[in-house]
Amino acid sequence: MTSIIIGIVILIIGGVLIVLRRKQQDKLLEIKSTQTSTAKDLTELCQSVKDELGTTGGFKQQAEVKGVIRCDRPITGELSKQACVYYDMKVEERYEETYYENDAQGRQQRRTRTGSTVVASNSQRIPFYVDDGTGRVLINPNSADIDPVQVLSQYEARASGTITVGGFSFTASSGRGDRRILGYQFAERILPLERNVYILGEASDSSGQLTIQVPGEKGKPFLITLKSEEELARSTESAIKGLMAGAIICWVIGIGAVAYSVFAK
Repeated sequence: MTSIIIGIVILIIGGVLIVLRRKQQDKLLEIKSTQTSTAKDLTELCQSVKDELGTTGGFKQQAEVKGVIRCDRPITGELSKQACVYYDMKVEERYEETYYENDAQGRQQRRTRTGSTVVASNSQRIPFYVDDGTGRVLINPNSADIDPVQVLSQYEARASGTITVGGFSFTASSGRGDRRILGYQFAERILPLERNVYILGEASDSSGQLTIQVPGEKGKPFLITLKSEEELARSTESAIKGLMAGAIICWVIGIGAVAYSVFAK
């Protein structure tokens, strides 16, 4: 019975991988089928729709833009203190602790293990512009799948006192009971200014201004990445192959586990 349950669970995992693969295939299709638009072309098209309708809010289409990140009032990464339009930061506490478990003879054994726990995390994003040389387009990054660049990965081997990294400070834990604090790992990723960016989303003037934002149609991608379109396509194709391989492995193991349980009786 246990083998059957394990087999069924593994088969379900294989099914989930196929669903994820399908989503990656849809994403790749959008990347390859959506033509790159310039800021000038989108602005003129939006204006022509506005003139025809006599009001704003009627323009909407899937769009792909490439250009440089620009922002007059950027935010600052908490750890790196770099100017950006998006950041996410995380602080992990690394520790070593003592625990007890029974061996094969039922005798209690004292052992140690290491682990980590997140003690602080935060992220912020603000609207920004993409400048492609023909003009600029406003980007509303809310709900976007953002692929930033890591600008900080720092380990502090301190277990007490105040620790400061960039603009972030906190008082380190002194540990408790059988847990000893080893140190803290700091990490931060950002979308910095003046970097080339690729964006795939919905161009719309529903807010009163031409903006690329999350698509209204469910399932449509909204991507913001520092990768080129070619790099993004290659990484997506690799993910599709990996998910298919994982699904096949799960199905082989799952069917094998179920078959073993049935025929072993």
